[in-house]
Amino acid sequence: MKSMIVAFTSILIILVYGVYLNLYSVKIIPDTLITEPPRGLNDYKGVINVHSNKSLGSGSVEEIIEAAKANDLDFLIFNELNDFEAHSPSKYFQDLLVSFDGEYSYRNSRLLNLFSKQGIGYSNSGEVQMLLPNKLQSELGEDSELFVLAHPTKPGFKWKDEFPPGLLGVEVLNLTSIWERAWNKKKVSFFWTLFTFLFNDHIALIRLLDGKDPDLRFWDSLQQNRKVFGFAGSDAVAKIRVTAQSHLKFPSYETLLGLVSNHVLIESELTGNAKSDQLKLREAFSKGQFYLSFDALADPTGFNATIEKKDGTRHLMGSSIAFEEGSELVVNLPQKPEVPFDVVIYRDGQKEFTSNSKTTRWVIHEPGVYRIYVRVIPTFPIPDGKRWIPWIYTNPFYIR
Repeated sequence: MKSMIVAFTSILIILVYGVYLNLYSVKIIPDTLITEPPRGLNDYKGVINVHSNKSLGSGSVEEIIEAAKANDLDFLIFNELNDFEAHSPSKYFQDLLVSFDGEYSYRNSRLLNLFSKQGIGYSNSGEVQMLLPNKLQSELGEDSELFVLAHPTKPGFKWKDEFPPGLLGVEVLNLTSIWERAWNKKKVSFFWTLFTFLFNDHIALIRLLDGKDPDLRFWDSLQQNRKVFGFAGSDAVAKIRVTAQSHLKFPSYETLLGLVSNHVLIESELTGNAKSDQLKLREAFSKGQFYLSFDALADPTGFNATIEKKDGTRHLMGSSIAFEEGSELVVNLPQKPEVPFDVVIYRDGQKEFTSNSKTTRWVIHEPGVYRIYVRVIPTFPIPDGKRWIPWIYTNPFYIR
C-alpha cells in the first residue's frame, strides 16, 4: 500500500510539474508587441542546412515546407548531403521561397552550397574533390558559388587547412553541434532537457544555450586576414536513431525551424518572383548583410546595427569602411527586453563596450573588426533559474 501511495504521489508531482512547464514561457518580448523592419530596410528570415529523407532527414520535402510555413519563414534552404541528382530551381510555395542546394563532404569537413545559380549539384563525390579545390582558391566574385563551412569545430569534421578565399563563411551556430556538446559535457543537464522536452520543446532546447560555442572563437580568429561571414545552421533532420532500422522523428521539424534563423536585411522587397528574389537574398548573403537570432526568445524584427559617419552616410553589417574620426556604431533593438540584457560590442574578438539601452550609440576610436552580441537573462523553470544566454549575433563591420 505504501509503495502505491509513493508511486501515485510521484506521478501526480510529475503531472503537476508537466503542466507548469507546458504553461511556462521564456519570451523576452511579448508576441503582442508589433515590430517593424528597420528604417529603409526589409527584414527577411530564413533557415539553412535542412535535410529531408532524401539524405539525412526523416521527413519529406512537403512536410518540412509546411513546418517552415508554420514558423512564418520567408526562405528555406535544403542542403541534402551528397545528393548528386540534378537540383530543382528555387520556387515559391505560397509566401515561402525554397531553394534546393547541397552539402558536400570535402576532405574531412562538409561544405554547404547556398542559392546555386546553376541549380545543379555535382555528379559524384570524385567530381566534388576534383573541382572544389580550384573554386575555393579563387577569390569570391559576382558569379561565384557560395560555400559555407558547416560545423567547423565539430569532432570528426574540424577544418584543419588554411581558410581559402573562395569560402564565404562558417556556421557559427549549428543546432546539432550545440546538442552534441551538451551531451558530451553536461549529461545530467542533457537528460533533464529530454524530460523537459515532453512538456515544452522550446524551453528544453533553449536551456542548452550558453553562448560559449567554440565555433564563435574559430570565426573571430579568421577575421584579421579577410572577410568571413557567420551563419546559423539548423542542421535539421528530425531524427534520433533507435536501432539500425528504426528512428524517432525528434525533435520535430516545426520545433527546429522555429529556434534559430538568419535575418537578411535588404532595401528592396521580395516580389514573389523566385529567380529575382533568390538573387536579392544571394547578394545580401554575399555582402554579409544579415544577423543571426534565436527567434524562440523573441521576434527580433526591427533590430539593426550600422556604422554612421559624420556626413550622415550609413553602412550595414558586412561593410568594409575606411576609419574616420567621429564615426559611430549604432545598434537598435526592436523593443527593450523585459529581462536583464546586454548589448555587447566586440572588437577583434574581444569585448570593447557594453550597453543596456534600446538604442546604443558608440564612437569608434580605432580600426578593427567589430561585431555585436545581444545576450539576455530569462528565468527558466525550477530548478534552472536565471542565467545569460544568447539572443542575437551580427556579422562584422570591417574598419581598416
